[in-house]
Amino acid sequence: MSFSFIMSGVIAISIVFIICIIAFVKMRDISLPMKFNMVTNHIKNGNYRSAVKLCKDIIAKDPKNPEAHYFMGLAYLNDNQNELALDEFRIVDRTGITSKNINEHELRIHMAELYTKTNKIEEALKEYALLAQKKANDFEVYFKMGELFDLKGNKQQAAAYYMKTLQIKKRHVPALYKLGLIYFDFKKYADAKKLFTLLKAENPNDWKVYYYLGVIDKNEGNAKSAIANLEKATRDKELKVKALAERGMVYATAGKHELAVIEFERALNNLNGESQNFVLNLRYCLANTYEALRDIHNAVKQWQMIQSVKAGFKNVGEKLSVYQDSTMDDSMKDFMTATNEDFIEICKNIAIAKEHNVEELNSVDNGECIEMLVSESNNGWINLKKKLKIMRIYRSCDPIDERQIREIVDFVKAKEYFKAFIISSGGFTERAIAFAQERPLELIDKNELQKILKNISV
Repeated sequence: MSFSFIMSGVIAISIVFIICIIAFVKMRDISLPMKFNMVTNHIKNGNYRSAVKLCKDIIAKDPKNPEAHYFMGLAYLNDNQNELALDEFRIVDRTGITSKNINEHELRIHMAELYTKTNKIEEALKEYALLAQKKANDFEVYFKMGELFDLKGNKQQAAAYYMKTLQIKKRHVPALYKLGLIYFDFKKYADAKKLFTLLKAENPNDWKVYYYLGVIDKNEGNAKSAIANLEKATRDKELKVKALAERGMVYATAGKHELAVIEFERALNNLNGESQNFVLNLRYCLANTYEALRDIHNAVKQWQMIQSVKAGFKNVGEKLSVYQDSTMDDSMKDFMTATNEDFIEICKNIAIAKEHNVEELNSVDNGECIEMLVSESNNGWINLKKKLKIMRIYRSCDPIDERQIREIVDFVKAKEYFKAFIISSGGFTERAIAFAQERPLELIDKNELQKILKNISV
């Protein structure tokens, strides 16, 4: 066999071998796209395990293949295996996002959302920050960053990102709402009202918006608008009870206690998982409203219910102590439970018992205090100038504090009155008593009041 013949055979075999290698590479290049097409079809059809298996086969031959990790991450994500999905997306991020089949924007959105679900807020923020750098006008990214700062409790930063969102898209409803809530919480009511008014224009049936507008109206003293907005807010299942409670407070502040009772009772009859503290406060408002109506029986019922749940809640113990005091005689009970009209007559008789004439009379604090301008009834001399004094009579269970005493002293000085009588069924704080010493004041506590009441009649 000649040498040339052997060489020809070797060359022929080599050519065939090279052709086989090229064909193998070409077939591999063709098979990978086909496999990824199969993976995406499996994901679309919900065959997540099959998609994962195909990706694992590819990774077994090429561990750093970013597309295989990416599609496997998508399969895990759709199968609600969030931790596994995040692990795969991290590998893609480390390997490098170079393939045209990998959507970097979606990848980072997925990673940010998965970080958020596991409460890794800082990691999620980093992903959104990278997206913001690549696409400065993506308002949804800024909104998501605002939500994350909200979750962290950093309201100022959250507000800044909501405002960025609105700079790009002025009518972004979720950003308007979230920013409105922040302004509301910060008591920036004018700013909050502008945003909630815009939201109402966007969707007149968004009953939550009416709730916040109603509360803002209440805080601004616009009772009529508050009542109207809060009534619409009762159509929202989540806020119905709170809206009713707020309506009750509007009526109570306006002195319309009968209407306030109706709203507070409506709220209690519609409780739907509200917190214990909210319910206790609601009952407390109802009890105080009953007290203002001098319906002490129902007021005591509410205070007792509060006491049974949480002893020491506000001044409930003191309220019950006053109204259930076994040592309280009938005249004191009449004083505490009298209607507003009868209370005024009792106060006039107290002035007479203190040997004074009533020159003027005003009802203060929704009838819980009567302020009278009085003069001595035994001057003796007809032409002697009257020594005008102020007499304030309180039937609240709360003791009068130093601040209130100071206000009365300043009032007496400003009007150049001779003296002030302060009569309180709830007594006085130690600081109030100390401040009153050596000042033109006469403090009359519950015990002394009870003695006066025994000697008078309405």
